[in-house]
Amino acid sequence: MQTSSASVLLSIFGGATGHGSILIPLPRNSIDATLPAWSHGKHPPSGSHVWSGNACNCANGTDYCNSGQSCFWFSQGCTIGCNTCDGDGARLPNWDHCPRDSINATLNDPKYRTANRNATAGSADDIWKYQPWRAPGRAPVEDPCGMAGGIKHQSPKGGNGGNGGTYNTTRYAKQGDLGSKVLQPRPSGTVWKRGAAELTAWYITFNHGGGYRYRLCPADQELTEACFAATPLDFVGTMHTVRYHDNSTIVIPNNIVKEGGGVGWMMNPIPNQNSDVGSGCDHPDGTYCGGCPCGSGYPGGASSKDFPNPLPGNGTDAADNEYRIEDYVRVPTAIAAGEYVLGWRWDCETSSQVWQACADITIQ
Repeated sequence: MQTSSASVLLSIFGGATGHGSILIPLPRNSIDATLPAWSHGKHPPSGSHVWSGNACNCANGTDYCNSGQSCFWFSQGCTIGCNTCDGDGARLPNWDHCPRDSINATLNDPKYRTANRNATAGSADDIWKYQPWRAPGRAPVEDPCGMAGGIKHQSPKGGNGGNGGTYNTTRYAKQGDLGSKVLQPRPSGTVWKRGAAELTAWYITFNHGGGYRYRLCPADQELTEACFAATPLDFVGTMHTVRYHDNSTIVIPNNIVKEGGGVGWMMNPIPNQNSDVGSGCDHPDGTYCGGCPCGSGYPGGASSKDFPNPLPGNGTDAADNEYRIEDYVRVPTAIAAGEYVLGWRWDCETSSQVWQACADITIQ
């Protein structure tokens, strides 16, 4: 049964900024919210790096959630089959970050693709075929709990220019820190029962398609990708609950991968209608524009009739901040009781990024 603190039972509201994280259970990655400068949904301190005027702030009616900088923990420049991430987040068509080590996409059915669905899998028009979601769990990561800011040293360009997002230094972390090393255990008050269906929730502040999974690692073991990958959790049911900032809800179908690569992963249900193909070029040579190749006529986009927006409204990135996505996961019956770390991994499709978070839970 979910027993996390009331501050976690909140939703998203605000401008498009970072990218995403979990809200339920309370993650280690939101620890900055315990500091006065970041508490109660406050904006970052003056002079810090932000997108669109704020960071990972969110709200539920008149009450703010304390998400801190949880949306800035990720790995960047990671494509499928690579041994390491190279930190380069520029979004170029058909860019394989490790040609000698890469693998072919294993998730090719258009119904599981969140962008460019009309392209023939593996073809030149299949421009995102090397990105993490196209072989879920097969792209490397910097750390299973994320890296602050996504790369070790931020470029002078700041968070834009393909670099993802700069982490604002606090007493808890700085740019390039590894989450499993610097983020200390943080009791969330969450108690799960063996064999039970338990509540999880995550939020989006900037959408890169793809999909996600929740995994467990015993708290007394080293937090590694291998440890989390050993105990993936199955999703329960056929629907998501989308909970808005005013606490209203709608229910939409989910799409759990049932065939090919990535069986058991959950597809991101929300299309990104702004940064898939076509417009908004801001790069002089036209090679990318905030997540999309420009003016090249690639067939089929996330905004096509094949992947309609299931939510009311226009589906822009700004709208992402108004809700959280709730799912239930099944706790294995045979798992030992004790203390665990829940790992959340979001493998993107329209960027070479993997977003991560870790939360402490008790299993009885």
